[in-house]
Amino acid sequence: MLLLRHASAGEPMPPPWFDRERALDRIGRVQARHLRLALAGFAIERIVTSPHTRCVETVRPLAVALGLELECRDALAPDSSQESALALLEELPAESLLCTHREVIERLFDGEVQCEKGGAWVLERTAGRWHPTGYRAAPAVERLRGRAALV
Repeated sequence: MLLLRHASAGEPMPPPWFDRERALDRIGRVQARHLRLALAGFAIERIVTSPHTRCVETVRPLAVALGLELECRDALAPDSSQESALALLEELPAESLLCTHREVIERLFDGEVQCEKGGAWVLERTAGRWHPTGYRAAPAVERLRGRAALV
């Protein structure tokens, strides 16, 4: 299973309900387009995402490339509980990609795991618990004359 933090989307917007619609920035759009390359070699049969715009925009190009439908679930939203996120992990097959937020990733692993925007953790279930076993960094992108490009 892959647990992906949404790609770059700039800074949060107050109040919280405006932040729900925050879209990817230039760097994030490049990261999203190159997600398929960054995750090459992983079997992905389902893509489940937070309903927040930045998460949907992160995984939409990958879903289109793989011919998969996006499934939006509130259990991956920033204000979801640890219990609801864990319950979602339990119901999904191992070949799933979940796109979520920093808050959810930190909550799932009691603050012991960090993840950069566009980065993904490989998760495995052992002894009844989910554990991060590997990490894929976000595609490296830099701004060049007002444009974002893959490095």
